[in-house]
Amino acid sequence: MKPLAIWVAVVAVVLGGYAVVTSMLRETSRVFVVVDSSFPMETVWSQVPAELDAIDGRDRAEFALATEKRAIHSWQPALTLTGIEPFAPCTFDAIETYPEVAEADELILITTATSCDTSALTDWKIIELTR
Repeated sequence: MKPLAIWVAVVAVVLGGYAVVTSMLRETSRVFVVVDSSFPMETVWSQVPAELDAIDGRDRAEFALATEKRAIHSWQPALTLTGIEPFAPCTFDAIETYPEVAEADELILITTATSCDTSALTDWKIIELTR
């Protein structure tokens, strides 16, 4: 019985060490999030913080945040959206000009189905909020 206990302990230590080393060597991913801040978003604006919390709950990731009108913050460990109110019509024409687009591993847009045409954003994950 004692040899079995020693074998189990050794296997647990080896597998645990492998898990720790693998986790430590994994690269940090970069996620660029754009929040649509146009008029159609007014009715769902209260849902935006929950979506941002769900996105920035990831381990080993850093985030950049912008609206379709301006950058909010560059790379940091959490998404922080403050002082933004929905206004003006939307246009996603300037999104591709943000430097974070080229640096990101994942691109996410939070919008509504009625805001703007998102067909040009082919590599983006689109999160559509509903009323």
